[in-house]
Amino acid sequence: MKISRTQLKNLINEVLAEKNSVLLEMPEHSIVGQEQTGNYTKDPDDYDAETAKRTLHFMAKQASQLHDIIMHDDDLDPEVQEEITKAGTYLANAFETIMYDRENPEGQ
Repeated sequence: MKISRTQLKNLINEVLAEKNSVLLEMPEHSIVGQEQTGNYTKDPDDYDAETAKRTLHFMAKQASQLHDIIMHDDDLDPEVQEEITKAGTYLANAFETIMYDRENPEGQ
């Protein structure tokens, strides 16, 4: 089964429109600081890690859902394959950078 990028988007939108959908969308706007608890005296620029963690949470949920949606015999559109590969590369690069910075805090 070959599925194009447009077909994949349409399929995801259909599932999102279902009343009991468990698919998650990335928040359109940052909702950091809107929680009921937390220290709000901090500079908003200090929320970078919190924003990154929230983004990673949604990425992990979406990746798991895509993993379950895509069948082994699916013939994905090359653009979709490329986007998934790019996302994996970006995540790996971020991981390597953060790990390097933690292992080399003074020398970077």
